[in-house]
Parts: sequence; C-alpha cells; structure tokens
Amino acid sequence: MAINATDRTKSPNTLLVENWLKQQPIDPSENGFVYLQTFIGTFQDVTTKEVATTLSFNDEEDQLLRDYKKSCYQTDVATCNEFLEKNNESILQAIHAHKTDATHYRKLIEMPYWQEDIQYLTPENLFKWAPLLKLRTISELTVLINLDGSSNPNVNEALLTFLNKDAQFWNMVYHSSRSIFNHMIAVSVIKSQLNFASTLARTLDTAVLQRVTTWQTPFELTNSDFERVFSGEWQFAHNTMQKMITDAQEETVPFYEKWLADTFFNPIDSDNLMAEFIVSLVKEPISTNPSHTLKQPSYCSNDNKLQQLWHLRYNPVGKILSCANYERNLKLQFINMNNEIEQLRTNLIVTQ
Repeated sequence: MAINATDRTKSPNTLLVENWLKQQPIDPSENGFVYLQTFIGTFQDVTTKEVATTLSFNDEEDQLLRDYKKSCYQTDVATCNEFLEKNNESILQAIHAHKTDATHYRKLIEMPYWQEDIQYLTPENLFKWAPLLKLRTISELTVLINLDGSSNPNVNEALLTFLNKDAQFWNMVYHSSRSIFNHMIAVSVIKSQLNFASTLARTLDTAVLQRVTTWQTPFELTNSDFERVFSGEWQFAHNTMQKMITDAQEETVPFYEKWLADTFFNPIDSDNLMAEFIVSLVKEPISTNPSHTLKQPSYCSNDNKLQQLWHLRYNPVGKILSCANYERNLKLQFINMNNEIEQLRTNLIVTQ
C-alpha cells in the first residue's frame, strides 16, 4: 500500500500522445460531428434529442432496405430495376415517411469538416449509427428513382451528385475520426458505396463514374492517420478510466471497492502505460503477418509468477488493464480494412 501511495508524473510517451491529440479550432457550424449531435442519439441517451426520437424504422422498412441492398449492390441493372419496379409503392412510402429526417442527412454530407470532441470518446457517448445509415440508404433510393425534388431530369446526374458528396464526406470521416468505432463505421459505408458503384458501372456509361473524384484516388493510411486514431484510443481509455474513478466514489459503492480503487489504481501511471502501447503501435513497422504482434512488456509475462508479482506490486489494476491491449493487433486490423476497400476501389477502376 505504501508503494502505491503516490502516482507518477506524465511520461514522455504520454506528452507525445497528448501532442498528437491537439486539433486546430474550426467553426462548429461547419463541423459534421457537431451537426450530427443535433439529430442523432447516443448510447447514453436519445430522449433529449428532438429529432432522434423520430429516427425509427419499422420491420417492413428494415426488410425493404435489406432487400434493396441485396438486389442493387454488386448485382446488375436488370436485378436492381426489377426490385425497384416490384417494390415501387413501398419505396415511395418509406421515402415520404422519412423525408424530413433525410434532409438532415443530405445537409450532413455537405459539411466541410469532421472533428470529434475528444471528451466525447467514451462508451456511452458513441453515436447510434444504425438510424443514420438507414437514412443514407433512403437518401440513395430517393435520388435513384429521381424523387429528390431536383429539376434536373437526368437521374444519373442526380445520383452522381449525391454519390460525389456522400463519398467525399465519408472519406473525410475515414481520415479525420479519432474514434476507432467511427473509423470502422466509415469503412462500412465506403464498402457500401463501392459495392453499389459496381452495379452502376454495369449500368451507366463507365466514364461517368470517373466523375466521383474520391474513387479515383487510392485509399491509403499514413503515419498521421495512425497517430490520430490511436491517440484517440488512448483518450478513450483515459476517459473510461476517469469515469471508473468517479464511479468508485459513489456512495452506493462498497467501502472495499473504493479502497481497492484508491490504493491499487494509479491513473497517471495507467495513462503512461497506455501511451507506451500507443507509441509502440504507431512506430511499429507495417506488417500483414497475423502472427506479428507487439512485444509485451515484462509486467505482462506470466512465465515467471514471482517476477510478475514483483512487477505488479505497483499499480496492479492499471498494469492488468494495459496487458489486455497487447493481445490486439490493431494496426493489422486497420491495414486489412484499408486493403479491403482499396481492392473494391481498384476493381471498380478496372471495370471503368
């Protein structure tokens, strides 16, 4: 207990990660993240969002959207048109039912920036993405059947305008998000875009798809991308640990749990341990070998139980939490996701 009586100071790795977290101020009115907060719910609470309470889809609408993707993604024009003609009435009903909410989605993808508030990086503040992704599909269907209210009679033009904005926005989220969860959502949407584009490539003049400029540039992850998203993971862990400390002080928490948290968990040292993992992850050479993992620190080794107990004499809770990080090959996971969407993009370009 005496050994754990004082915490550490911030390590050079922690200071480096905090530097990676710095962001340039932008106008909130131009921030897609801020705009999305106004009409979508989070896992913590959706009841306070005025619009979020209307973002619900019934079972028939859910099935319709699933069937649409099966019929029009990575298929052919005949299969897609057959579905659209057969389900025209149901599609129109779904479009009209969500017309107001769909305008929010179309405004969202016109936002020039995506910058997340790092204090938002907690489990309970993650967005409920499912309704938004359904609104995206509704918006796609709207321009696909030329019901967007535009005076332009050419459905291809309306559709390509939407796809251009949609692709630019989600590519921005892909390269701007600090949240691993949001980054993965962007990957999912980009895959959907490219799968749908593979059908369009068989439908339209192939040269037309070249006008979706985002698809003409390879998807690449730079070192800055790794610094951004992995420092966001550090912040996520930091925020989660801070909440654990706060929750442990609640009156309803048993005395022994408070005592354990106060005595055997040192928050700054835990931040330092997480920062050591993050910096090592960023600096680790890129490898596609699934067996390639970061070398675990000595306090994670269980080859020598006595030695491990000796390491755990200080901040044992923080070290146990830190060891769990080394079991995940996050960098390989990100590289594989990038390779997957790049392969889809390459296939599309070859088709053109």
